[in-house]
Amino acid sequence: MAKIVTKTFTDDQIDSNIVSLGNDALKVQQKIHNLAVSICLVWHDSNGKAEASKIAVDRLTALQNASPYHANAFSQWVALKLPMVEWSKENKIWYIHKKNSRLMGKVFTALRDEPFWMVSPAPEAKPIDLGMDLEKLIKKIEKRIDNPVDGDVIDIASLKFLRQARDVYAVAS
Repeated sequence: MAKIVTKTFTDDQIDSNIVSLGNDALKVQQKIHNLAVSICLVWHDSNGKAEASKIAVDRLTALQNASPYHANAFSQWVALKLPMVEWSKENKIWYIHKKNSRLMGKVFTALRDEPFWMVSPAPEAKPIDLGMDLEKLIKKIEKRIDNPVDGDVIDIASLKFLRQARDVYAVAS
């Protein structure tokens, strides 16, 4: 687990540090891509040696796990660009699922030329809207009250608290 250190910035430092952070984020994306391409180049140059493909998928798994914030986009890129590789949901690793594990030139060129963030762009930010979420939950419960399903257990007191929370949130906003 990472050690959490809180550093405060002065008013004069904030804007330049935001710009710097944006540049650092781009460098991290590029470094991940460069490492992935390097892993695949070593694999490509091994001429289909099974040991090299095993090392490559282990490294791709490690690289994906190294940056959780990029893991989803990176995993989509691997799945699309390396058709001989498959994700194990049980073991949470990449593995080779075909006998021929050779990484051919056309596949390598395609993955080299299209970085993961182009294959799977970052999603749009969706800040939480607590008022809207409470309202949806209340409507869902009210719908179940009107049309119950066998096994439903609806705590009316909880519904009352949800309505109060919605009303307090609306006043506070």
